[in-house]
This record gives sequence, C-alpha cells and structure tokens, in this order.
Amino acid sequence: MKAMTLKTIAAALVLGLGTAAGSAGAAVLTFDGLAEFVVYGNSGALPANMSYDGKNLTYQESGFLLTLNAPESAAGDAHIGDGTFEPQTYNWHDGMENGSGTYATLTRVGGGMFNLLGFDYYTDWSALSANGNQVGVLEGAGTWNTALNGISELRLGSGAFNQLDNVAVENADGSVPLPGSLPLMLGGLGACAVVRRRRQ
Repeated sequence: MKAMTLKTIAAALVLGLGTAAGSAGAAVLTFDGLAEFVVYGNSGALPANMSYDGKNLTYQESGFLLTLNAPESAAGDAHIGDGTFEPQTYNWHDGMENGSGTYATLTRVGGGMFNLLGFDYYTDWSALSANGNQVGVLEGAGTWNTALNGISELRLGSGAFNQLDNVAVENADGSVPLPGSLPLMLGGLGACAVVRRRRQ
C-alpha cells in the first residue's frame, strides 16, 4: 500500500510539472512599463526594451516585437503614447506627427511563427491582417479572441486613435522555452529517485 501511494504521488508530481512546462510557452504582453502622459519616440529617452530608427518605434516584451510603422512621418517625429493616453497600453494615433498610413506589426524577435491567442483593443477603426491576408476589422472597444495559428506577422491598420493591451501569444513551433524545461528535468530526476528507492 505504501508503494502504491508513492507511485501515485510521483505520477501526480510528474504530470503537474509537465503541465506547468507545457503552458510556459504562452505569454501575455501587458505593457506595464509604459506610463501615462508619456510620449515615447520623438522626445525623451526610451526604456531599455524600446528602439527607434526615426520612423519606426519598436517595443519588445517576452520575445515579441510590436512596431509602430510610420512611413509618412518626418524623420524623428513618429511616437506612441498619445493615441488614448491610457497608461500601460500600447496606444498611438494616425496623422499629425505620425503621418497618415501608420500601422502596427507584431512579430517574434528573430522572426518565426507564433500563435495569436487574443488581445484587448480600442479603436475607431482598424483592419487586421495575418501574413498579408485580412482576417477582420476592429471597431470600438472589445477583445479579439479568435486564435490565429502559425502566423509570422500580425498587422493592424490605424484609425484616428488606437490602443492594444493584454496581447496573448505563444510560440507555434512547439518548442518549450528554457524556463519550461526546468520542471521537466526536475520531474525526470524525481522519477529516477523513485525508481532507485524501489531497487534498494
């Protein structure tokens, strides 16, 4: 009876650690470092996870890049933060300093495929496309919760004002991120310890 209890505990431990490792691939971009009433881009210093080339402003979080592309802006004018002025969101406007025709893209750092699980939005109007194919139109406030699997780029056209938050994504290649491999390794070591103890 004691051996059966030990097996049950070991099996539950390995199953639980495997589940934790499996869900470790998902990430939610929360933009927690973006402050209220701060315009990022054409004025002031940028946080360490942002870069700017004078026309495109890139934000990096959890292995993903969200880039405001402003092809019609004057050099050094493109920026985010004054689309809705909501703190801890990625927000921007179309027109004025950003020029017309702005759009945002979501990609993985270094490229590659990913799965979009959903996101919150607020916009007057935005066309949504994945890998160059239109998949929807956003209007008002809401949540996009239709999964888009195996995409390399999500593109959001710009309305007069635009806001994104809680962007849920995961790697599409099935790889388990490094932190997720630790529970699997510990589970394997635990199983080895159980087998060794039974032999003694």
